[in-house]
Amino acid sequence: MFENQKKRIDNIRHAEGANKEYYKRVRIADYISGQAIYNLGDYPARVSAEPTEYDVKLVKSLAENGVKLIQLHEDWNDACRYYGGDKFNAVDREGTRNFVKLCHDNGIKVIAYMSSTFFHRYDPDFCEDFSRTDGVLEMNYFSYRGCNHGSDTWREYVMNKMFEAVDYYGFDGIFNDFWYDSYVYDYEKGECYVKTVEVEYNPETSDVHDTNYLTEDGRCIKDAEVEYDPDFEDMHAQIYSEIKKRGGIYKIHTGNRNVPSRDKVYDYIWVGEGLKELTPGNGKEHDGYVVPCLDRHFYTEVSAKTYFAYTVPFLQFPLLKTGRPIIGQNTELPNVTYYGGDEQEFYAAVGEYMKEHPEGPYVYSLWSSIPDDPTEFDVWSYYMKLYAPMTAENSIAFCEIRKSDDIVSDIPERVFASMFVNEETYLAVSNLTGDSYFLKLSGLWQDRETGIVSDVFEINNDSILFLIKK
Repeated sequence: MFENQKKRIDNIRHAEGANKEYYKRVRIADYISGQAIYNLGDYPARVSAEPTEYDVKLVKSLAENGVKLIQLHEDWNDACRYYGGDKFNAVDREGTRNFVKLCHDNGIKVIAYMSSTFFHRYDPDFCEDFSRTDGVLEMNYFSYRGCNHGSDTWREYVMNKMFEAVDYYGFDGIFNDFWYDSYVYDYEKGECYVKTVEVEYNPETSDVHDTNYLTEDGRCIKDAEVEYDPDFEDMHAQIYSEIKKRGGIYKIHTGNRNVPSRDKVYDYIWVGEGLKELTPGNGKEHDGYVVPCLDRHFYTEVSAKTYFAYTVPFLQFPLLKTGRPIIGQNTELPNVTYYGGDEQEFYAAVGEYMKEHPEGPYVYSLWSSIPDDPTEFDVWSYYMKLYAPMTAENSIAFCEIRKSDDIVSDIPERVFASMFVNEETYLAVSNLTGDSYFLKLSGLWQDRETGIVSDVFEINNDSILFLIKK
């Protein structure tokens, strides 16, 4: 277990001295790189998570290819109470418990979608004390009020519900899709107030969710970014603490906004939803581990292989989209109230596609193209085999190196080189300059894909090179 310590000591000593300038240094600990979102069904159609033969084979394959964590989205529950469940309970409770057991039997942890803010305004448990504003997020099948982190009534309700669900279903943690309403406490004024800001709205470039903030006269009035919200921090600290007591995992999602906390209150943050611009290392400024998701509504032409060049050097490994295929027949159900929007349009488009392509290729998530790239799982699995040994427990990552004794060539602005050190020394170098780039090194390294040993390597544009030091 603790073999090769001399080599490890030598590698770490060298890396600490050789890397002179870099964006950040991270000691990798308690890091699950292989994460996937698993679609269970087409809510608001009735969904049962009871494992089928398809699930048994797929979960086994996911485990064999490096998936260690499955993230269930809102299809696991009955958010609008159509079938006897609720926001924190499945329709088929025993089926959900059996699905969690299936994953556990294959060494995969399961976290479930919940929210510390979004709650259906027509739920019989909703009360006005939950919310401090009348803001509503409305689309597809849901009409969600934004509940407030500073409401004691809401806190007591939702946190108890969350952990009742975690304990009952055996979940390994929570995926919290939250929003904060910029209703913050001002210490100097001794009162709460709402911070808003008007932003320019352009349908071609603006965040997809900006449509929720358009006024009748075409202005876009959004909640302002809040640098620090003590109410938010305290609520999430309590959730995080309860999850840690259970040895669990806390993953959050807040669109592409900042997290208004000074304390560590999460393990992972999921980024990328709704982004219309492909950015290297998107979300790298966040604390905790970043799990990126390529929203293929906007990047249908980006290959699965290319996306790894935008993520791996930043200690990020993309979320895999998998599970049961989306059928898309959930947009015209007679018992459901619909509110329109791009999400409903997407599912309708999937439904039309599936009528013409019942044998696939399929669609697996709300962030997919129609259809999903059928090579994505194979490419994801291939890169996971390269990434996993680089990011083993207690490895040290030097991210975005700008000056190193090991790199002789200049490092242009859009070349991203990161070193990962344990019993071996690895380099991951992405070239996003638009042209070929020649990497010149001070010693011999081996290309982990081709086996070539050299001190000079050509990296094509939009590509990534994986090296190990000889």
